Amino acid sequence: MVATTAPTSQRVILPNISWETFEAILAEMGDNRVTRVAYDQGTLEIMTPLMPHEHNKRLIEKLIDTLAEELDLNIKSIGSTTCKRKNLQRGVEPDSGFYIKNEPIMRAKQTLDLTIDPPPDERS
Repeated sequence: MVATTAPTSQRVILPNISWETFEAILAEMGDNRVTRVAYDQGTLEIMTPLMPHEHNKRLIEKLIDTLAEELDLNIKSIGSTTCKRKNLQRGVEPDSGFYIKNEPIMRAKQTLDLTIDPPPDERS
């Protein structure tokens, strides 16, 4: 018997994509979307999470929120905010990003600039 698992996402990988094209695609797609995008030195991945993926993401978010409350930790959730660094030619959108250790630094921030801000503490 062969064991198989159901896919948790649909994805497409595109090679030889410039940083400028990556930025243009992000701008064109806008902020209100279900797709996730990752860019790594010329390779662009576009992923659409399916129901099992989303279920697990929500479960992990609830676990982190509950642990933070029980341990009396301040937490700043940044959701799937795009984390990118042009100088590294890398960009990623986590399912859920969190600041715990660096929450005091990020508490009042409304935008993320990874050239000066620390990266999220946790990614699921």
